[in-house]
Amino acid sequence: MITLPWTRVVVRGNSMAPTLRDGQQLLARRLRRDPRRREVIVFRVPDPELPHRIKRVAAVAGDPIPDWLTPTLPDVAQVPAGFVAVVGDNPRSQDSRQLGLVDCRDIVGAVRGA
Repeated sequence: MITLPWTRVVVRGNSMAPTLRDGQQLLARRLRRDPRRREVIVFRVPDPELPHRIKRVAAVAGDPIPDWLTPTLPDVAQVPAGFVAVVGDNPRSQDSRQLGLVDCRDIVGAVRGA
């Protein structure tokens, strides 16, 4: 079976507005490396209605937990290996405060130019 380096995703909702618009089609490149800070990623979540989310990486493994996330994770000083903290560009979007830290194994790919 051939795995393509790109996957097509459609933006659903306004969590990444104004950077990305609802209904916008994107290409996400599968990552063969660790995600980077400020990179826009697509990742899987256990929600049959909306199985993917698109968010910006706020912190990577080894980074201190961002101040805005410490009330949610009071006993965690830094992002553990294999995880990232995410945030939407829209201040009202869901982020790691609601979704938790994202396991890098659930990352589908990164969106270029976003």
